[in-house]
Amino acid sequence: MNEQPLILVVEQNLHDLELLNSHLRILNFSCICTKQGMRAVMLAQTHQPDLIMLDMMLSNLSPKRVIDHLKHDSKTATIPIIAVTPLTTAQDDDSTMLTGFDDCITKPFDFNQLEVVINRHISQLNSLHFPCWNRFGIPNIR
Repeated sequence: MNEQPLILVVEQNLHDLELLNSHLRILNFSCICTKQGMRAVMLAQTHQPDLIMLDMMLSNLSPKRVIDHLKHDSKTATIPIIAVTPLTTAQDDDSTMLTGFDDCITKPFDFNQLEVVINRHISQLNSLHFPCWNRFGIPNIR
């Protein structure tokens, strides 16, 4: 994959949105950012990002409704979605994995954890696109 992976960041808090955008660009990811859930659905359908980071505290459209829209659209159904949640919410509620999220990161951000979580999902996507290479650099077809 020669292009930078594209990440859609959906974060209601402008400071956190700018912080994530800046840090992800430092890590060599391309970003699309929005503060609104419905706009996130439209951006995901249009750009088909490699990963979505979704704020659990959205107010205009609940994260569950955003996920419902994304998981029921063939263009976006397989995109990994990472919950971005306050530490207290993550400790109090183990149901984030049950509501359509593929993983979770907490606020305040631990940028090492953020990088590990994102790279785990991006590398899984890369292995799906290029599952196995032979010694000549040609993908093996199974």
